[in-house]
Amino acid sequence: MLTPRHPIDRARAGSLAALAIAACEASSPSLADPGLDLQIRAADAQIVRGGLGPDEGGPAVTALLRPQPEVSRGEGTVAIKGRLGPGGVALHLHAEGDDKHWIVLPGGFDFVVPDELLWDSVLEFSHAIATEQVDVSVQAADKRGRLGPVTRTQFAVRPDVPPARLLISLGWDAPVDLDLIVETPDGTRIGAKNINSYEPPDAGTVPPPDAWRQGGWLDRDTNKDCRLDLHNRENVVWVEADPPPGVYTVYVNLFAPCESSFVNFEAIAQLHGEVVQRGRSTLYAFDAREQPAVEDAPGLRLMEFEVP
Repeated sequence: MLTPRHPIDRARAGSLAALAIAACEASSPSLADPGLDLQIRAADAQIVRGGLGPDEGGPAVTALLRPQPEVSRGEGTVAIKGRLGPGGVALHLHAEGDDKHWIVLPGGFDFVVPDELLWDSVLEFSHAIATEQVDVSVQAADKRGRLGPVTRTQFAVRPDVPPARLLISLGWDAPVDLDLIVETPDGTRIGAKNINSYEPPDAGTVPPPDAWRQGGWLDRDTNKDCRLDLHNRENVVWVEADPPPGVYTVYVNLFAPCESSFVNFEAIAQLHGEVVQRGRSTLYAFDAREQPAVEDAPGLRLMEFEVP
C-alpha cells in the first residue's frame, strides 16, 4: 500500500530528474514523438529510443502497483504507480516489444518512507496489440543516470475488442480541439461529424446490436469544443471486418485552438500491426476552421496510403 505524499522540493527534484534524463539521452536521444506505434503510451512522460538498460548499481523500484490487471485494446485510463528507492529521481517504463520507452518523473516524497519518491502514470493501450498479454518493465535512475534493477509486471488483454485490422491514429502536443478525418476509398469520411462508415440495412431490417463494428469507427472526439480532457489522441479503427481495399486519405482539422497558438501532431496508419504510412505537421491558431466550406477539403491533407 502506498502512503500519502510529503510535499516535494519540486525545483530540486526537477533538476535531479533532468540530470537523469540528460544522462539517459546521451545514448538514447529523445524524440518529438507521441508514440502512436507503441503498445502503450504513458501520460505526462518523455519518450526515448530503445528499451531499458542493464543494472548499473542504481536505485531500485521499491513498489509497483497496477490496480487494474486486465485491460482492453484502446483503453486509455489505466493507472500504474509505485515508489523509487533512495536516490531515485526518474522511472523508466517499457512494454516488451516496443522500440522506445517512457521516462516518468516522480511527484512527491512518501510520508512513511521519507527518502523514497512516489511516482504514478496513466497508461493507454493500443488498438493494434496482437498479443493476449503486455509485459511491462520499470527501472529507476539516479541523478547521474545510473540505472537500477528491472522490475516486471503484466497486463492481461481482454478479448472483448479484437486487434485492429486497420488503425489510423492521430496524436498531438497542445490543449486544442484537433479532429482526425479519414476518407475511405468510396469517398465516405469518418470523423466527428460521421463517426462510423457502417451503412445500416434498409428500413424494416433490424441489424444485430454490434453491427456497427463492421465499419471503421472513430473511438473518441477528444477536447471537443475546448472541453479539455487532454487525451490528445483520436483513432479510426476497423476491428471486426477487413477495411475496403483502395486509397485512404487522412485529413487533420484544427476545429478550435482553445487559446493555444499552435499545435504539432503526427498520424500513423497501421495495417495488421505494421506501420504503412506516417505524417507530421503543425497548425497555427489562424488555421482553425469550425465549418470548412462544402467544396473545401475537411482539413489539412496529411497523408495517403493504400490497402491492397
